[in-house]
Amino acid sequence: MLAVSGRKTHWWSEHLEKDPATIYILDQDLRIIYCNETWDRFAEENGGGNLLRPRALGLSVIDLTPSPLKEFFEKAYREALSTGQVWQHRYDCSSPELFRQYHMRVYPNQETSQLVVVHSLVVEAPHSEKKRETHTPDKEIYAGQDGIVTICCECRRTCRAGQASVWDWVPAYIERPPERISHGICDVCLNMSCLNRL
Repeated sequence: MLAVSGRKTHWWSEHLEKDPATIYILDQDLRIIYCNETWDRFAEENGGGNLLRPRALGLSVIDLTPSPLKEFFEKAYREALSTGQVWQHRYDCSSPELFRQYHMRVYPNQETSQLVVVHSLVVEAPHSEKKRETHTPDKEIYAGQDGIVTICCECRRTCRAGQASVWDWVPAYIERPPERISHGICDVCLNMSCLNRL
């Protein structure tokens, strides 16, 4: 269970468990203390059946990181813990069949010395159809009946129309926001904000 100021909370079970992003929480030693349903799905789809919950709990995220990247990520995690500043990173994580690009956001909670790590899928396509920056989002997915697109004022993920708990990283809306836009706050940012005020 995630401890917050000496109290126990299940805030992640409602807000993080069904999020389409892969989300996990690290303790001060960078061990995994929680991972969501999307973590399991990604592990199963990519040959990581030995990393399904609950086996992943207690493992060092650095030990699970490829050798050339260990130092880079450990430094970033430690810096986020010590400064209390959110850290962001964009990276490719492709399979032989699919090109995949992710946006990673690390939320520190200095009160508990824990990190909430969110990996949002930016694009997934067969290698022959790499869309990268030229991908245009389908407005029907994000614009409500009134034509307004809601973007989180903290992390800048975009809410899917009619699905208040589903937020995607949409690079095209970051680079060129839609004409009709409203700002909201996604469940992850809302809860991190609340936890940091405790």
